Amino acid sequence: MSDNFVSNLGSGGSTFAADDIGSGVLATRVKRVFGRDGTGADVGTLFRLLSAASTNATSLKGSAGTLYAIYAVNLNAAVRYLKFYNKASAPTVGTDTPVLTLPIPASATGAGFIWNLDPGADFSTGIAYATTTGVADADTAAVAANEIILNGIYV
Repeated sequence: MSDNFVSNLGSGGSTFAADDIGSGVLATRVKRVFGRDGTGADVGTLFRLLSAASTNATSLKGSAGTLYAIYAVNLNAAVRYLKFYNKASAPTVGTDTPVLTLPIPASATGAGFIWNLDPGADFSTGIAYATTTGVADADTAAVAANEIILNGIYV
């Protein structure tokens, strides 16, 4: 059963959403709101990459946004790198400077990471990414087809 309660009745009050959990006890409901200003969206947007034989330069969001979660797997025996850019268009890999470089562990049978960025990583211009075989900002070496699996959530 849902109920609401009002606090500070004398000053106009504030209404809170709550659930009656029994015996008249109210537990407040908290709504998680995603977005740069705290009111952007109720849910995030999923993204996915199965790598092509390239740097996979991608514009994820062409305007300011927030990155909330990343799941990355590398099926190569050598470490690979996931690079994020604060940019409204696809990055020019090797020229643009990433704001975040993440190594994806090596394993021919699959290794990787899950990263929850709560409360989120802010990108003031846009969210873009690329994948490379080298860690250097100027590296342009392409990964192989189907060796990187990437999933995530952004707003």
